[in-house]
Amino acid sequence: MDPPALRPEPAPTRGAQGQPSIPAPRLRVGEAGSGQIGCSKLCYVLAGIGLALSTSAGLFTYSLLHEQQESLGAAVVDHIASSTCTAINSTLAALAVTKSDVLNGEPERERTEPEWTGAVGVVTTGTWTLEDFHATGVSAAQAITSLRSLPQHNLAPLTSSPIQTALDQASPALRQELRPYGCSAGYGLAPEAVRIVSIPQPGGEATPGSSGGPWFALLYGPWNQNGQQKTAFALVDLQAIALGASGHDRHEHGLEGLFHGGSGQLAMTIELSPASVLSDQLTLHRAMPSLDAEDHKLLALRIIPFANQLLRTELGVNHRELDRGARRSAAFVFLMGLLATSSVVVISRRTELKLRKLNLSLLQESRTDGLTRLANRRAWDETLLREEGRRQRHGHRYGLVVVDLDGFKQINDAQGHSMGDQVLQTAAARMAAVLRETDLLARVGGDEFAVLSINPTAEGLHSLTTRLAHALEEAGIEASIGAALNQQQSTLEQTWAEADGAMYRCKKAQVGPDQAPSPPSCGEHSRDSSSESR
Repeated sequence: MDPPALRPEPAPTRGAQGQPSIPAPRLRVGEAGSGQIGCSKLCYVLAGIGLALSTSAGLFTYSLLHEQQESLGAAVVDHIASSTCTAINSTLAALAVTKSDVLNGEPERERTEPEWTGAVGVVTTGTWTLEDFHATGVSAAQAITSLRSLPQHNLAPLTSSPIQTALDQASPALRQELRPYGCSAGYGLAPEAVRIVSIPQPGGEATPGSSGGPWFALLYGPWNQNGQQKTAFALVDLQAIALGASGHDRHEHGLEGLFHGGSGQLAMTIELSPASVLSDQLTLHRAMPSLDAEDHKLLALRIIPFANQLLRTELGVNHRELDRGARRSAAFVFLMGLLATSSVVVISRRTELKLRKLNLSLLQESRTDGLTRLANRRAWDETLLREEGRRQRHGHRYGLVVVDLDGFKQINDAQGHSMGDQVLQTAAARMAAVLRETDLLARVGGDEFAVLSINPTAEGLHSLTTRLAHALEEAGIEASIGAALNQQQSTLEQTWAEADGAMYRCKKAQVGPDQAPSPPSCGEHSRDSSSESR
């Protein structure tokens, strides 16, 4: 057989590289996974691990900082509470020294100003003259004004000690309950010998070094000296003295400066209670409910029994405010963990999508003929098996068309393989142009093509073979075409063999032993073979 002559018109469209533009193969691969857009199991696993790690890191951070804040708060509270006792003892010692100086007539120049905020001296009742007066932030006039405003019975001789009487009459259980909160008098006067009275701040306005807390007058006496009644006094801001004794800078920061940013909210209260609170356990707890505090680490209580009243100093840290830093740090760590987890999940998902896209591309490429860009034999076989399964389940019909190019070997031998490749590409493009969207065109051999038509009628399959023959004839390509429509009981192999046989009958009918090729007759024979297959 002579090689078919290639007519220049109508020529197929050509791409950027000068090759015929062939429609992409109508091939569906990876149907089960290609449409998935949700997160995969790996994403869920990474998200779960990241969430668990973020939660653990947040809880660990909170626990670590919480314990440190608790320890810091407890240490500060205990330290200042102990300093309160030191402040009381130093004040009592100053009273004793002042009385001794006045009684012994020691010169005042040997005395120094007190380091704490307040005043100390001896006052003569009636004349209101001061002796051995020393003060820091309090003038003599302000001291006399504060003393004259006191009820006169506080400057009269002390006939009894109500607090000591109440302690003596209290039950052993009540005294035992008070003992852990008491201050021990290390030096100076015994508190039971001194009266204590709450007073306004001398001068009525803040003085340098004052904490803004309550002021108290501590009175020791009176005693008779040269026919005059004299009383040693101390006007003090106990909160400022306690902070000074603890070594903290009360001038700049006060209580709020003891914690970073004042977040701890350390509060200090100093109150007086009458002797009646010692009458029974119920009244004691009503006056001092902090005895039942649940969190003793962040609260300290000191009780000093004076002659006439019970002095209670209480320090407490706001647990919620103190814990704010730990909670914020834990939340920050948790959010950073979530951000890192989200980043890992997003990167994992993007990588997975890229890998899936690459796999689909490789899968598509492995099922595509490199020259014609049609489905190759592997894709053809897989599609036939899939359609055969559908036919068996649902009774669908399909038609097979086999196209074999005539004289292709002579083209390669006479004009070279590049011309043969062009013939194959042209044939593929011409045939693909006349197929339906649901038809599959594949290159199943060197110069052999096959078409799978889904649910065709006999007339439709005949029309398809006619269109294929005319498309090839217009390009000047001769081909033998055979078609077969599967029957109810026929198998895949039987239908394929029937279409292949029809193609060979067409080829034999076209070229006899003593006759030349006749291209138009192949179309006729292909129609006949299609009819015979029906």
